[in-house]
Amino acid sequence: MNATVFADESSITFATDWKAQAEHGGFYQALAKGYYAERGLKVAIRPGGPQTDNPRLMAAGALEIAIASNNFQPLNLIAAGAEVKAVMTSFQKDPQILMIHPDVKATNVAELKGMPVFISDSAVATFWPWLQARFGFEDSQVRKYTYSLAPWLVNKNTVQEGYLSSEPYTAGQAGVVPKIFLFADAGYPGYAGMVMVRTDYLEKNRATVQAFVEASILGWQDYIWGDPAPGNALILKDNDEMTPELIAYAIEAMKQNNMLGPREQVGGMTDARWKQFYDEMSALDIVSKGVNVKDAYTLEFLPNEGKR
Repeated sequence: MNATVFADESSITFATDWKAQAEHGGFYQALAKGYYAERGLKVAIRPGGPQTDNPRLMAAGALEIAIASNNFQPLNLIAAGAEVKAVMTSFQKDPQILMIHPDVKATNVAELKGMPVFISDSAVATFWPWLQARFGFEDSQVRKYTYSLAPWLVNKNTVQEGYLSSEPYTAGQAGVVPKIFLFADAGYPGYAGMVMVRTDYLEKNRATVQAFVEASILGWQDYIWGDPAPGNALILKDNDEMTPELIAYAIEAMKQNNMLGPREQVGGMTDARWKQFYDEMSALDIVSKGVNVKDAYTLEFLPNEGKR
């Protein structure tokens, strides 16, 4: 880790991309344990929800620092003329999954070709073309996912899009323990849960951004490898729909699937991964060609271990 940076008293409103959940646990842990305060930061976490549109708010200048759910968001903002940069990531693996009923004989993503897939509109515009290019999926497989698992639960020979720590838990509560295929384990190159900062804010507040990144990385390390109870208490306070059981399930899923990578490299990003993502997705016309991918992120605030 770089030498600890202490900012002058700085207030930050950090906007997440969904209601408070374990996928935001490192930030809540940093808040609960005082890691932000120790570095001179006054941080308020503003939870998102179904109508959250952090990219639009970032472009309009209504947010200065927020979660970017995936690599598409900063790249699309840069392509649209907005100036933002991802400065760290929560997850080395994107938590997107496909899942099937336990008695379906498929053992990998490629074997799901031809099966009906319940998938959201946003997914059709992002990772669906990658599945088509990589595994030969066809548009005839698409079934609209309306965020209810009921159609999938009663149609055993179908595939369900989901998030590693959400849909499998809901399915289990309904009596179906699914087989899960994590996109990242099938070659999907994206990060997830990145911290995205407006470039104009970053240039004027480098010490503040450095302090926020350092505290957030420490929060994630403590949340996953230490006692997550302090962060969980804040999550439950911010989201009255959350339960301790779902939080515990999500944390275990993150651990079992090594979602954050090695402890000493938490938060890290690399030029190579960003380039791989951009090259693959621009070749599929999911992101604009001609964008300088390095405009969408910076490694300068990361510890040396995270730059490897």
